[in-house]
Amino acid sequence: MSGKKTLVKSASRVLDIIEYIVNSAKPPTFKAIQESLDIPKSSLSYLLQDLITREYIYCDIDTKVYYPGLKLIQVGAACINNTDITKEIGLVTKQLSDELGETTHAGILEGRFVVYIAKCHGEKELSAVRTIGFKIPAHATGVGKVLLAALPESEVKKRLAGVELERYTQNTIVSEASLLNELRKVADQGFAIDDQEIIPGGICVAAPIHDKEHRTIAALSVTIPAIRIAKETMNTVIEKVQAAAKTASGRLGRI
Repeated sequence: MSGKKTLVKSASRVLDIIEYIVNSAKPPTFKAIQESLDIPKSSLSYLLQDLITREYIYCDIDTKVYYPGLKLIQVGAACINNTDITKEIGLVTKQLSDELGETTHAGILEGRFVVYIAKCHGEKELSAVRTIGFKIPAHATGVGKVLLAALPESEVKKRLAGVELERYTQNTIVSEASLLNELRKVADQGFAIDDQEIIPGGICVAAPIHDKEHRTIAALSVTIPAIRIAKETMNTVIEKVQAAAKTASGRLGRI
């Protein structure tokens, strides 16, 4: 019985370590991991070495910091490619791109970041997302604002505690108070607009994707060059993005 408890505790610690490294705003040191997770140094050293050997994490010898490893990235990619949920969302992402001729994305929330699980290139590539699995701070994107708006305000504050919000353009919201006001607006209207907040010249419209219990589990977006979108066409784009997100939600309800 004692051996089982030890194994379970070790497994729990391994998951804690992986989640901490993946979710850290910058690659953490051994000391940062140890102090944050309160794992004895000898145990942490053993667990980190095992994860490094199996390539789930990588340690930079010069800077003494830890990164997600190749194996972890491969496992994450396999999960994205082999689940019904991501397949259904990916299909709708492509359909929306085909309909509008623009670049579309879908993402999920991880801490205070958006992790992109689908992307489809439009006629003109306009995107800050380099590849599937790419992470961007949620406050600066339409997808991120939709996902943050689905959380209780207390949870948003918790995730942003002690964080200096990154600025990407002059339009990026970098004040927590302003962001909270924006999230209330997004929650009320059911969509978010990123008006050149992550890419100069790019306007993004995003809407929530819900599961069977109507929980927001992902968000879908389209990015359009600002010079190609006028006031009269914005409403049409919003309607199409919301309709596509509703279609994805309906498909997920059948899984």
